[in-house]
Amino acid sequence: MAFLASQNCFSQQILWANKNNLDKKTDFTKVIGQNKFGVYVLKHRNSSFRRYFLLEYFDKRMNLLKSKTFKIPNSELEKIVVTPNNIIAFSKEYSKGNLSRLFYQIIDSNFTASEAHTIVNFDNPDIEMSDIRIEYNSTKNKFLIWYLSSEDGKSNLNSFLLHNRKISKNFTPAINCKLENFFIGDALIDDTGNLYLIYSKSEKFKSKLAIDFEHRLYAFNLSNNSNIDIKINEDNTFLSAYKLSYNKAYSEVLAFGLNGVSDEDENKGYFSIRIKCSNFNVLSKINKDFDRKLVSQVLGLKNEQKGEQLNKFKIKKIIPKLDGGMLAICERMFITTQSDVFYVNGIPQSTYARIFNNDEVLVLDLDSNGNPNWFDIVNKNQSSINDGGYYNGIVIMVNDAEINILYNDRLSANADIIQVSYKANGEHSKKILLNNDQYYALLIPSEYNQVTANSIVLPINQNRDFTFIKLLY
Repeated sequence: MAFLASQNCFSQQILWANKNNLDKKTDFTKVIGQNKFGVYVLKHRNSSFRRYFLLEYFDKRMNLLKSKTFKIPNSELEKIVVTPNNIIAFSKEYSKGNLSRLFYQIIDSNFTASEAHTIVNFDNPDIEMSDIRIEYNSTKNKFLIWYLSSEDGKSNLNSFLLHNRKISKNFTPAINCKLENFFIGDALIDDTGNLYLIYSKSEKFKSKLAIDFEHRLYAFNLSNNSNIDIKINEDNTFLSAYKLSYNKAYSEVLAFGLNGVSDEDENKGYFSIRIKCSNFNVLSKINKDFDRKLVSQVLGLKNEQKGEQLNKFKIKKIIPKLDGGMLAICERMFITTQSDVFYVNGIPQSTYARIFNNDEVLVLDLDSNGNPNWFDIVNKNQSSINDGGYYNGIVIMVNDAEINILYNDRLSANADIIQVSYKANGEHSKKILLNNDQYYALLIPSEYNQVTANSIVLPINQNRDFTFIKLLY
């Protein structure tokens, strides 16, 4: 049994997994969830998940209990979901280089995989289709598998609902846009299985003019095949980022996005939309510029007075609130390229480096009509070279009492792990969660998962070795 270290840290308990018992032969790791049996971690040699995938199984105190490799010959893992009673793995099978079918397997608590259950066969290899998407509801008992296919200059939405191991196929009227002019953004389903998605369409995707792009919110009711298709942007407005969220308490879907006027990197303001799930009524829709005090806090007073705008922010999470509003958490993220010239025997040689930058975090609280209640800026500056931004970014933990944002304050062996906590009214505090003098630890933000209402599991690089911690709030 793995050695377990635990400690109390103010209002949190920190559980450490034993790094010596973890698999060292895989490069990609993702915490995929927890159910009544324990915590599960997905691993592979890389992020392609072809031919096999590896699962690790921990108890709820982060003792490693089991590790197993699951083989999927001629296939690629598409999505894996931890449900209350088991794990469901969806895979794409290929024949002669072409996609031939999509199937799923159920993995029980003993790590026994069921036979493959086919969801759809792809009999025509010449059909033009989008990537397959899989959404699931909040209780993880309904899965919507969907994709777009092209026919007569239009795009058909093909959807398959998996509920209690039964598959039903649904149809919807074609969307009046060629598949090649489509970009599918965020998507989700509500608890009844209705699909919501934001898509962009353009006949000139390389254009730098806002008028050449149209961004729309689409919703499809599976039970009666009704749908809505709402234009989001103005003709002169770029949408740089957008995200959807489901408010279970109100049975509403929330949409939030950042927009600008000068180019697609500018974040002059935001849009906010609320839709009632029962009838697709639009309850509120607003476009609003950011408060100039917010802009000044990020860019500085002089740049704000010059009329400069925020830019390069991406939406990390949209959190529904019990009053019908939302909390949007955005992070400034961008990649730059640096070139250097050096000489070997008098001959110039060039080198290029990709620099991954993750800077300020914007926390924006909106009421049910999309108007701001309060905002705050978390000032950080993360920059790394040629590593994909592996240790950059933030971890977000949401519970009933507060929102917690965690990040590495420096990207080196002498980093502290910082936590900023927000209450519903905007009050916040900041502390060192793990200090470098004692732990020498770095978070890996892209691989964490909030596994229960009051706990998250985080992959950690501790003194150049890999392990996990579980935070109990």
